[in-house]
Amino acid sequence: MKRIATLVCLVQLLLLAACASLPTGFEQVPSRTWHDPDSTQLGSFFAEFAPDDPELSGVRLVSDPREAFRSRFGFAALAEKTLDLQYYLWKDDLTGQLLLHRALEAADRGVRVRILIDDIFHSGRDDLYAAIDAHPRVEVRLFNPMGTRGLGRNLNFVFHKSTLNYRMHNKIFLADNAVAIVGGRNIGDDYFGIDPKLNFRDLDVLAVGPAARQAGVAYDLYWNSEVAVPIAALLKKPVGEVELKQLRECLEASLAKLEGLPYTVPRNPDDTRVALANLASDMVWAEAEVIVDPLARFDGDTESEFVRWGRGLDESVEHEIVAQTAYLIPAKEGIEQMAELTERGVRVRILTNSLMSNNHLTVHAHYMKYRKRLIRAGVELHELRADAAMLEHFKEIENLIADSHAGLHTKAFVIDKKLSLIGSYNMDPRSRIWNSEIGLLVKSEEFASRVMAEMEEDFDPSNSFRVTLDENDKLRWTGSGEDGPQERTREPGAGLWKRFGARLFSWIPIEKEL
Repeated sequence: MKRIATLVCLVQLLLLAACASLPTGFEQVPSRTWHDPDSTQLGSFFAEFAPDDPELSGVRLVSDPREAFRSRFGFAALAEKTLDLQYYLWKDDLTGQLLLHRALEAADRGVRVRILIDDIFHSGRDDLYAAIDAHPRVEVRLFNPMGTRGLGRNLNFVFHKSTLNYRMHNKIFLADNAVAIVGGRNIGDDYFGIDPKLNFRDLDVLAVGPAARQAGVAYDLYWNSEVAVPIAALLKKPVGEVELKQLRECLEASLAKLEGLPYTVPRNPDDTRVALANLASDMVWAEAEVIVDPLARFDGDTESEFVRWGRGLDESVEHEIVAQTAYLIPAKEGIEQMAELTERGVRVRILTNSLMSNNHLTVHAHYMKYRKRLIRAGVELHELRADAAMLEHFKEIENLIADSHAGLHTKAFVIDKKLSLIGSYNMDPRSRIWNSEIGLLVKSEEFASRVMAEMEEDFDPSNSFRVTLDENDKLRWTGSGEDGPQERTREPGAGLWKRFGARLFSWIPIEKEL
């Protein structure tokens, strides 16, 4: 009986803890991105490459995971005034520690560093964030945090689901308000090509000029929100110099592993400037616009900016829509829209994850229910292969990822080979209903051709399967291998238990949460 009573008490305590509300009355000082980016070395450097038209932004597609890490690592080293970082997920692995170390180095130089992280996947890391926040030039805020930080943390959803379901999915890496990286990548080894199990295919856009400043406005919007809570306000006891010193030692240990990366990374500012020159010379200067969801989405008062943008394509698109989305669970209206487009001759191609490349089994389970409907609507549907040939190239030269498989994390659209959108928006309920998202819309045939070149590689039969219906209305997967064309009648590469698991999850009514 004593054990039962103890258990009941424990459950009651957990439930009470989960009911805990956020602290009130804490200080939240508003701040803004650097007001004069052209006065910094990054701003003046890229200004030398700019055309006469001040309305044009410099944009460069970042597809290679190695370049994605190098550029972030390098820009943090050259920042002089501000370093503003906004992410949905920042992992505590090697690349995550290296970039955190770089941010701390910038703060030591006198750069003001702001780090805004969504709270959903960062359980148990309050002390780490508080330690770096203890630096006088660093401030860390958690977006829409849970009131309970301990054992009952996940029970918060039971009592506060209506508010905690809204998450900040935005990704911005902004140095001196002069150069921004916007796109699909979070911070972690699997986004930068060194994870031993899974490495994502993803896209970012490096932007300078007006587009970078627009990214700064988007950052400030979320940073100064009332639900961007300073980490210090969530702690039961203060964290100071001792913890910061311990963090430094840990991050310096990770810096010693930099040489262990399977690709070279510029270590000093001079090497970084040489790399910047290569980036700048390869930029496209074009009209570009940052699209970002308003904060009103968190009150349920407005629909996604990306849904509104997509609806506006009905009349403007003439020939083709090409889309890549990590997670695909379309709305009924979306399928109807695609059917209307294909009926009037518009080609619609979509690439998403296969069962074996998807890192969320539950998402694939509910996506499966829409495959036939999409194909009947005239969509050319493709699924990324977990054994994609494009990953084999890296496996041959990087032993670290020899046993890893490919996954798709890209969120990109190209319209009529002249309009491109690269960002964080997936074609799923979570992006449509719950998450805030950000993206860069670029109006340029030259830039679109570069995005299409990456996409066409992904659509190649060696990297993805084309999903079709046969004469008996059964799904077929068609690709190619060393021995020629391949055709599958079941989920490629998936065993019986994997397929059973997906089917089981498809019966659970959680689709609107995915």
